[in-house]
Amino acid sequence: MRTMHENPATAALFALVVSGPLREVEALPGGGWIVTPQTGAPLLLTGDEEAAAYVHGATHGTGPAALAPASLALAQAAPAADEDEVAGCGCVRAVRVDRPERAADLMQARQISACLADFAVSAARRSVVFDEAAGAAVVRVASGHGLYALHIPPVHARFTVYRNAVRDGQLEARRVPGTRDSLVATLFAAYLRGRAAL
Repeated sequence: MRTMHENPATAALFALVVSGPLREVEALPGGGWIVTPQTGAPLLLTGDEEAAAYVHGATHGTGPAALAPASLALAQAAPAADEDEVAGCGCVRAVRVDRPERAADLMQARQISACLADFAVSAARRSVVFDEAAGAAVVRVASGHGLYALHIPPVHARFTVYRNAVRDGQLEARRVPGTRDSLVATLFAAYLRGRAAL
């Protein structure tokens, strides 16, 4: 990962700590940051574009108190009239965790969820959460048959799908470096289509 001086996004986020809108910025080992505003919940920023949008909102928006609600609205899978009209910085609400690998799991789940848009799974139907009971980040898709949940497994394990909190099956993919998030999303979409859930 680049140092703060090599990455303008990192420097801009840490500048917000100095100027006051943020209490804390935590750089994640796999890239991205968890930022803690003075008001509101911690947020997970997964890339330079999200960080730039966040910094812009803090410096040119209506103040630090407005940052958390915009992000929270995107994190929850609330129905919207038009996905393109959803406002905010594009970041998701972060779950304050005691293990760094959970943040990486959430970033991967968020990327898989974003790829599902290519298969006509609207933002109103999908969400990303950390399931404390299962101890896993989860990509959820609502359907007429119930709530499907793709669990992000430990490294080298297969991706497992649950329906209404009951194990329903597995994808033909393991969580290894060569498995792309877009492939996992494609397999998950095919899985849902096979069950008439798309």
